[in-house]
Amino acid sequence: MKRVLVLLALLCLALFSPASAGGGSGALRRPAPNFTLTDLGGERVSLADLRGEAVIVQFGDLGCGVCRENDRLLRQYQFEYLSHGLVVVSLYGQATLGEVQRYDAEFTFSTLTGLDPGQAIARQYQALPIPTTVFIDRDGFIRDVHRGRLSEEELLRWLQRFL
Repeated sequence: MKRVLVLLALLCLALFSPASAGGGSGALRRPAPNFTLTDLGGERVSLADLRGEAVIVQFGDLGCGVCRENDRLLRQYQFEYLSHGLVVVSLYGQATLGEVQRYDAEFTFSTLTGLDPGQAIARQYQALPIPTTVFIDRDGFIRDVHRGRLSEEELLRWLQRFL
């Protein structure tokens, strides 16, 4: 009986914590695991290289309609907030380099885009299922995690708070 209550309590905590829900309050603050990706131009970039910038990492898939919607929104705001220190990183775990390059070419403004073979980085960030958006502050701390469709209002709240 005691074991069942403990499991039930843990389940409730997981379901209703900001990191699991659609969005959070920004109260989350844990160090973001470093990762290195090779961007579409062949350059290696690590999260540590972006210290001092506000970083949004979007884990997605090209076959996912919601992922594409989130990506369009994030690209628009990266363009608008680039001078304020916003960097958007788009990672794709289920696509080839050619597929991602063709997709990226559809946009006039590119994000820092790379592949996540085997979804290793997504697993490191517990960012499955996709789409998952991770908000990292200028000091390298995860401040919020959003799963699913990202609203413009939520994105603006985060930008106002951390830029």
